[in-house]
Amino acid sequence: MNRCVALAIFIAAALTPMSAGADLARGIEFFERGEFARAYKELLPDAERDEAAAQYVVGVILLNNLATTASPEKDAAYWIARSAEQGYLRAETELARMYRTGDHVKEDLAKAVEWYRKAAEAGDVGAQLFVADAYAYGHGVKIDTVEAYMWYEIALEYWGSLAVRARDLVAEKMTPDEIAEAERRAEAWRRARTEPAPAE
Repeated sequence: MNRCVALAIFIAAALTPMSAGADLARGIEFFERGEFARAYKELLPDAERDEAAAQYVVGVILLNNLATTASPEKDAAYWIARSAEQGYLRAETELARMYRTGDHVKEDLAKAVEWYRKAAEAGDVGAQLFVADAYAYGHGVKIDTVEAYMWYEIALEYWGSLAVRARDLVAEKMTPDEIAEAERRAEAWRRARTEPAPAE
């Protein structure tokens, strides 16, 4: 099964009638059954109304040529970007991948890092490792060992020894003060994610 389709099915399973409108839930049901043309038709009105989950799944349908559209200007990249711009995490990582590989968009590593960074900030563990590598080796951004170390440090929780080895390689090029700053940033990032939001 295509990776994007599998991801869309995964997010579809997380949507319940409590969290989605009737059209969205019905469209997701069609998608899960492999009735992609019906899913596209059902989800398109929700996508037009700026429902981020619908935009993402419509984008995945078009990305994988599972249904056709009479509106070629509103292609897979259009819908996935619309969803990503609303902060929909799966759309952010998919748009980043598209820019990284040149899939349906012009290849642009700087934009890929920008979208991976948004996803990394939101907690996507794959994006965190990609961002760390980007800063470590200058893929789409200027090399920044403090940023690279920080993201490897954050990635430790999920990636374990892989992130440790990568972090330690970067540390060989850093001063003790730079390492301390990177660790301070990583700790501040973790603390910001665990502290309750201030009351309005």
